[in-house]
Amino acid sequence: MIMRIKFVFRIIILAAAMLVFNITTFAQGSSLPTGGLRYFLYGAIAFVLGSLSFAIYFLNLRNKYLKEARIRSGRLHEQSGLRKWWSDLDKKYFTKAASLEKEADVLLDHDYDGIKELDNALPPWWKWGFYFTIVVAVIYMFRFHVIKTGPTPLQEYDNEMRIAAAHMENFRKNSKEAFDETTVKLADATGIAAGKKIFTGTCFPCHGANGEGNAVGPNLTDKYWLHGGTLGNVFKTITIGVPDKGMQAWGKTFSPTDIRNLASFVLSLQGTKPANAKAPQGNLFEPGKASDTTVVKKESLQTKPAK
Repeated sequence: MIMRIKFVFRIIILAAAMLVFNITTFAQGSSLPTGGLRYFLYGAIAFVLGSLSFAIYFLNLRNKYLKEARIRSGRLHEQSGLRKWWSDLDKKYFTKAASLEKEADVLLDHDYDGIKELDNALPPWWKWGFYFTIVVAVIYMFRFHVIKTGPTPLQEYDNEMRIAAAHMENFRKNSKEAFDETTVKLADATGIAAGKKIFTGTCFPCHGANGEGNAVGPNLTDKYWLHGGTLGNVFKTITIGVPDKGMQAWGKTFSPTDIRNLASFVLSLQGTKPANAKAPQGNLFEPGKASDTTVVKKESLQTKPAK
């Protein structure tokens, strides 16, 4: 009986595969047939699907009866050769749990609302993995901290930073963007527009949406500057940042061209007089009395009048 069910099941699977192949062929070559042939095709699909459902049902029923028969005969855990091989391999190398017949030997006295605990051994793969980490740790400590034949993570970081700095320096020397605060020139309208995008996405939390300043950053629209008001001064301030005031060094994030554009946009904010502008900070800067360098000349600075 079981062999007949398996045979019928295989026949149905084969018929379903052939039917799907024929439908695919129709779909690729031409449209589906019309008239009585189309209804015949639909009927065949329904028959195959129904037969497949019945075959699956009877196979599940057969497995249920086989399981009950094994329980009655005391051979509940009888397995095929492949399953038995995998079960033995799992118990020996992956799980190593006690069999159902021997669970009473590893049963602990703990009882949590009827849930009992087995004192099974740890999985061998886990234990050997743990032992491997211990061996690696000993080798690591001996090499990097005892005989010191290899670089520590901190030394590797410093080396990579030096290499990156050398690459950056080489890039600056050979790139069209090879300018700094002493050679930077004011960006054109396109560059200022690009600088505005950077300002809107990065600088507004500290300096306000319109450069008016807030509790963190100074007002960028007046004539008073904390670190000089030339293009070179602003370029340098953006590049190296002001760590003691909480401003990061954006030279590590943006290219010289981006910083040039951003600095040019900041200078374009002069005299815009936005609403809620922060009070002036720093020294009065007069552009006509200073060259575009990193150092603001003394005659271009005036002490902010006391209020």
